[in-house]
Amino acid sequence: MFRDLVIYTPMYVTFFWSIVLLFSNINNNKAKRFLGVFMFTAFLLYLSHALFFKQNEKGYLVFDSIYIFCSLSVYPLYYWYIKLLTIETKYNLKNLILLAPAIILSIVSAAIYITMRSEERLDYLYGFLMERNPEFQNTLNIRLQKAVFYITRAIFAIQVIYFLIRGRRLVSTYNNRIANFYSNLESRTIVWVNLLLYSFVLTSIASVIFNIIGRDIFLNSTYLLVIPSFIFSVLLFFIGFQGYMQNHTVEDLLEDEKQQSTEKIKEYNQKQLKQKLEHLFITGKIYRNPDLKITQVSEKLQTNRTYVSNLINTEFSCSFNDFVNKHRIEEAKSMIENDILKDYSLNYISEAVGFGSLNTFIRVFKEIEGMTPGNFRNRFQMNQY
Repeated sequence: MFRDLVIYTPMYVTFFWSIVLLFSNINNNKAKRFLGVFMFTAFLLYLSHALFFKQNEKGYLVFDSIYIFCSLSVYPLYYWYIKLLTIETKYNLKNLILLAPAIILSIVSAAIYITMRSEERLDYLYGFLMERNPEFQNTLNIRLQKAVFYITRAIFAIQVIYFLIRGRRLVSTYNNRIANFYSNLESRTIVWVNLLLYSFVLTSIASVIFNIIGRDIFLNSTYLLVIPSFIFSVLLFFIGFQGYMQNHTVEDLLEDEKQQSTEKIKEYNQKQLKQKLEHLFITGKIYRNPDLKITQVSEKLQTNRTYVSNLINTEFSCSFNDFVNKHRIEEAKSMIENDILKDYSLNYISEAVGFGSLNTFIRVFKEIEGMTPGNFRNRFQMNQY
């Protein structure tokens, strides 16, 4: 019973999320739909694992070629999903080239299995994969299938490194892009994108380790099998849950970027634009708008948002989001130090200065000041006494 639970849990997790993401009402969110494809592919992968560990020889020999396809597809599909989050607004069929190794090797493997005699298939399974018959007859078909096996593992290891690097670049670029457009990142899922990267790293490390160790070592030890089962079940559930909760993609960013008016564009030199920007924030307190976007700032200044973004990046050495939050924190500090407002709640102050939530206010305040606003208030009151 316990062994069955260990074997089947990754299957249950991936099948659950594949159904939820593929068939629930998610407002035509392409990234979510595609994550469902990734989860279903992972389900087939863990189904083949289950057949192997349950030693269902007929089922596994049928699924072995599918296993090869799925094992070489999960990371390309995962990377494709990240592209739909960060840079692509439609299903780009050019990405199918990423699946070429999976398609080719699975077809080759299936062709070899077809030409194998039933005795050769059993020798390959028990003699090579399970290492239970060291004296098996090493025929040409078995040698070819072994070659496919080793090539598959080598390509898998390369994929992990390649897609990790490429995925990290996409995430980093996307993070910078939204930080330079929105003042409030809470609803723009930058936290999710970061966590996606971390889960990608953890999954990659675990995949490489267990790919090197091989599955045969876990055949006779349920307790050893718990380790990969638990790691992959937790990470895949995490990816599925966060992917389901995530509603903002590059499509939404592009839609917001189109909303700026192109009328009344004025030209300023760097100094003039900086003075007008500071006046807008210090005197106009435009940062109090909790959903402030850089397009709204540029419209107030009657200039292009790219000029404003470049000015903030170069003159103030920060992103638009950081620039806005610094002004919010400065006013929050002034409110905390104001005797008239000393009894006002932190929640009131956070809303007054433009933060979308108290949690965001506390997190940003601590990042900038090195302490929470509550501690800042306590320290100020102690100094007053």
